Amino acid sequence: MRFFKSLFLCLFLTACFGGVSPQSNFYTLVAQKQTPLSVKENAFIGIERMQIPKYLERPQIVTQEAPQMIVSEYNRWIDTPSILCARVLVEDLSALLPNAQIKARSYGVEDFDKTLSVEVVRMDAVLGERVVLDAWFSIQDADGKTLTRQKFSATQAIGKTYDDLADGYSQLWSQFSQKIAKAIVSTK
Repeated sequence: MRFFKSLFLCLFLTACFGGVSPQSNFYTLVAQKQTPLSVKENAFIGIERMQIPKYLERPQIVTQEAPQMIVSEYNRWIDTPSILCARVLVEDLSALLPNAQIKARSYGVEDFDKTLSVEVVRMDAVLGERVVLDAWFSIQDADGKTLTRQKFSATQAIGKTYDDLADGYSQLWSQFSQKIAKAIVSTK
């Protein structure tokens, strides 16, 4: 019996002090340097909805190794992807349309001149190859009438690291923001 107690104590101490977990790395999307559009837009614009596929709405970064999707336990987003995407979209649009006020909806009742809804259909990555962003967006006026609905689709080559992945997604969101900003300006 004494032998088993000693063995249990050794195993317990080994489990507590012997193993070291790998360090987690945290990533974010970063707004890109934008040149403001020459047309002045003074509207109060709200991001009404940011919809991301459920399989991506997790802290772990998801990549693809066809036909499998890989969920990285140690490479994570600093926040949920929908919040990161909305934040970088607000920052990019604010740089493109400096006279406009742009924010994500945070209260039930806010009087926006225009609202923006985004539905991400695909946001996939293959490390060492590419990131892909396919999304729809629609712009509504203050009465809820849809002014435009458009699709965006782009691919960006990336390197083999998660830093490259985050940078590639940031560049795609910048391109997406430019298309949205042009659509906002053209919907008077």
